[in-house]
Amino acid sequence: MLMLDPIDFIYNSASATKNAMHRLKLKTNPFSEKPIRGNTKFFVGRTSELREIADIFGAAQYGSVVNAAIVGTKGIGKSSLLNIIYYAAKKQGHWAVELTASQITPRQFLIQVLYNLIRDNLISIDGTICSEYIQHSQKIMEIYRKLVDYGDRTPVHYPRERIERDLDFLLNEVKEEDKLCIILVDEADQFAKKSCLSLLQFFHSFLYEDGILAFFAGSPTLMDDLTKISPAMRDRIPKIINMPPLSKEESYDLIRRRLEDAHIGNAKEFDPFTDAAIDKIVEECDGIPRKIIMTCSESISIALKKGVSKIDEDIVKMAMEVLGISVGHQILNHLTPAQSKIVRALAELGGSSTVTELAKYLGNSPGTIGTHLSDIYEMGYIYKERRGNNVYYTLSKELMDVLMNDND
Repeated sequence: MLMLDPIDFIYNSASATKNAMHRLKLKTNPFSEKPIRGNTKFFVGRTSELREIADIFGAAQYGSVVNAAIVGTKGIGKSSLLNIIYYAAKKQGHWAVELTASQITPRQFLIQVLYNLIRDNLISIDGTICSEYIQHSQKIMEIYRKLVDYGDRTPVHYPRERIERDLDFLLNEVKEEDKLCIILVDEADQFAKKSCLSLLQFFHSFLYEDGILAFFAGSPTLMDDLTKISPAMRDRIPKIINMPPLSKEESYDLIRRRLEDAHIGNAKEFDPFTDAAIDKIVEECDGIPRKIIMTCSESISIALKKGVSKIDEDIVKMAMEVLGISVGHQILNHLTPAQSKIVRALAELGGSSTVTELAKYLGNSPGTIGTHLSDIYEMGYIYKERRGNNVYYTLSKELMDVLMNDND
């Protein structure tokens, strides 16, 4: 029996991958799904959206604060746009806080705001207080020590009232009057749940504080969903910035920029992709940056395994098939058993059905089925539309692909 040394195996495999990557005329795979983190060379288009944000910034610095919602479909680039706002705010000397929404209480959210404010804006990389805040250093460090292990484990002797006082101290005593505190909340759809009503009520007053400018990112229905739970939120977030898909020219530019960054010498514009492969990606991905990036990345992975030097249209088709199935299965794994049963029943009924039809098919009450469907809809895994007097729920393309294929 041949004994394989695991260290040699990993080393040899890594070397083989490096050689295969060079065969594709690439130093690395340049397609990453992570937000751009201030690297503007990969930021494509969005001229009108940036202009709207610049106008909001300009007005806010002179006292006319208008909070905004940034809305668009999944993968459209909302997180990257929030990241651009973050670095633009920091460059101008404003305080900036990046947060991801979840089903949390106002107290937990306040803890996150406080922790990120201090960590991102008041404490230097070496762990010391920034020089302009030295006079408040003792108080800042006292707050920070309570927040280092923030979350549910935060001691009960640090109640919400105390947290609010500490936040008020930072915003009104420490922050300079001419600076804004910019709060960036990603995945804000989580707030549009009845369990988050108290958090929305908190925001109702918090967003009127002087010097606070907030941007909420979420789905196209974000503001409608928020105002159903708390109608007053419409007044607090009056500006809506819509993010449409990239144009075809912008889609080509997105791929071109990333490839150029990873090319070895003598590589052509779209190497290792053929022109037909690039056209296929642009045509099928509908201007959604995440789809474009994932398809390009998966195509490169398949090409490495096959040991080819060119990525043609067939490899792109294979990549799209792999991604379609994998995304669908990831969604199924994320659902509860009851939710999974319902989406599978939807597939068995042809992919679209009413609450009444599903309830009869599964032998459950319409109320139970409706509650589950609402939860799945809020997660973005199914769609709904009114046809006459009935509301139909329809599987997303990702679930349709995997479930309808399974049924076949």
